[in-house]
Amino acid sequence: MLTDTHCHLYADAFDEDRTEVMQRAVSAGIGRIFLPNVDLESWNKLPDLLSQSTTELSLYSMLGIHPCSVDEGWEVLWHQMKATLGHGPEFEGESIANKDSYNGLNQSARLLNVVGIGEIGIDLYWRQDNIALQQEAFLTQVRESIRLDLPVCIHSRESLDLILDCTKGLPFRGVYHCYGGSLEQAHSIMELGQYMGIGGTVTFKSNQALRDVLKSIGPDRVVMETDAPYLAPVPHRGQRNEPAMMTEVAQCLGDLWGMSAEEAGERCSRNAADLWRIPL
Repeated sequence: MLTDTHCHLYADAFDEDRTEVMQRAVSAGIGRIFLPNVDLESWNKLPDLLSQSTTELSLYSMLGIHPCSVDEGWEVLWHQMKATLGHGPEFEGESIANKDSYNGLNQSARLLNVVGIGEIGIDLYWRQDNIALQQEAFLTQVRESIRLDLPVCIHSRESLDLILDCTKGLPFRGVYHCYGGSLEQAHSIMELGQYMGIGGTVTFKSNQALRDVLKSIGPDRVVMETDAPYLAPVPHRGQRNEPAMMTEVAQCLGDLWGMSAEEAGERCSRNAADLWRIPL
């Protein structure tokens, strides 16, 4: 069974054929998909999607604020999320449940059951105007993940060194989504007992450096992902990505590690189960 640990299946790109996409995932051997949240809009979409979870294809949700969605006032949205997690804090002297801060959030989204915090992090590719604010939001969410003993899904575009530095001493469980760092950074992550999420970019011709890193470190701290609808693997590059295409990632990883695609997929799925503490 394959596990897609990062898929935006709620995205508008799937509105016309989401059911068929899920059916193709099952046919390709995908048994679990983890759905990271990015903002209020995606949060509202998660309950309907989760209701389509089946014994053949289990869907799991995470909850967090994507760094590109962090702006002044992000704390209000985060307090809503904390309340949903069952740990609603006091906010300006009032319980968040009594504040008019649920505007735009549907009732089912308020009751969402989640298994992780994410997609959170720092993005220095798209956003460099609010680095301090991004870092504050990121660390706030990481600390909550520690308190709740939930894993985090980390967005680290152009910011991996900063994230590794600012989280020193924080004992969180997590995965670095769309990992693209160096061998030295990979070893730092592994020493912390954390994981690297690998998707379609590993198949890109221009990404030999990542393949070299993965060949060196082996499969022990790797999970597979798609980031669908983005970053489709070769030979589908440039198309809309979807979970079924993750078989190309499994084949690439198997080739690097001297094993079959099936073996590589199973190793990565066991890693995902260990990280999220969900039985295979």
